[in-house]
Amino acid sequence: MTTDSLRKPGRIGHTLKLMRRYWIFYLLFAPIAVYYILFRYIPLAGIVLAFKDYQFQLGIWGSTWTGEYGLHHFIRFLTNGEFGRVFGNTLTLSSLQILFGFPAPILMALLLNEMRSVRYKRVLQTISYLPHFVSFVVVYAIVYNFFSVNGFVNGIRAGFGLDRILFLGSKPLYKWFFTFSNIWKGIGWGSIIYLAALSRVNVELYEAANIDGATRWKKVWYITLAEIRPLVSLQFVLTMGGLFGVSMTQTLVMINDMVSPVAETIGYYVYRTGLLTVNQYSYASAIGLFNSILGLAMVLLTNTIAKRIDEDGGIW
Repeated sequence: MTTDSLRKPGRIGHTLKLMRRYWIFYLLFAPIAVYYILFRYIPLAGIVLAFKDYQFQLGIWGSTWTGEYGLHHFIRFLTNGEFGRVFGNTLTLSSLQILFGFPAPILMALLLNEMRSVRYKRVLQTISYLPHFVSFVVVYAIVYNFFSVNGFVNGIRAGFGLDRILFLGSKPLYKWFFTFSNIWKGIGWGSIIYLAALSRVNVELYEAANIDGATRWKKVWYITLAEIRPLVSLQFVLTMGGLFGVSMTQTLVMINDMVSPVAETIGYYVYRTGLLTVNQYSYASAIGLFNSILGLAMVLLTNTIAKRIDEDGGIW
C-alpha cells in the first residue's frame, strides 16, 4: 500500500469528525446548497443547446449537431453584422459602470466613516440604503417624471420660454441616465461591505498618525484605504467578471425605439432573438454561453493582474 492510500482514510475520518462537530452549520447551509444544485449546476447541462440545431419536437438531446464542431451559431453571431453594435454597447455601458459605479460605494463608505455625528450617520445610511429595495421600474418612473417631455425639468425649461428636450429619447444621453440611475440605486447598499471592513481598522493607527501630525487626507490614504485594499481588490475582480453582464432588468425598462441602437446589449440581444421575436433558442444559447466565457476570462485576467500588483489581492 502506498503512503497516500494510508493517509486518505485519515483525512476522510477527520473531515467526517468535523462535520459531526459542526453539523448545525451544515444543516443551515443545506437549503443554499440545494438551491445552487437545482438552479445553477443541473441547468448547466443545457449548454449543449448552443451546439445543436434545436427542434422542439426532438428535444435537446434528440436535436442534431449544427455546423462543423457545433460552432455554427458562434460563427454566425460574430459575422452577422450585429456583433460589433451589441458588443460595443455592452462594453460602453459596463465601462461607465466600472469607471463611476465601482468607486462610488467606496467613496460613500469613506464619507460615512469620517462623520463624527453617529445620529446623522445612521440617518444618512438608512436613506442611502432605501433605493436598493426599489425595483428598476420604480427608479425609471422617477427618472421619467423628471426628464420626460412633460416632466419636471422640461416644465422648468418651458416656464423660462425654452424648448422642451427629449432627454429619454436621446442616444448620447442614454448611457448617462443608465449609469447614474444604477449608481443612485446601489451606492448605499454597496457601501455596507466597505463600512463593515472600516469598522475593523485598528484605532491605534489613527492615534499614532495624530501624534505624527498627519492630516485627515493622509490618514484616509495611508491607513483607511490601505487597510481595506484587499477587499477593494476582491470586489474589483468580481466586478470585472460582470463586465459584459449589464443589468437586463434595467435595460428592459429603459430601452425604447429611439435609443435602441445604443441601448441593446448582449443580454437584451439574447432575449430578443431567443424569446421576444425570432425564438432561435440554440442561437440565443450560444450567445449567452459566449458572454459567460468572456466574463470568466475577465475574472481570470483581472485576478492574475491583481495578484501581480499585490500578493494579498485577487480571489485566489
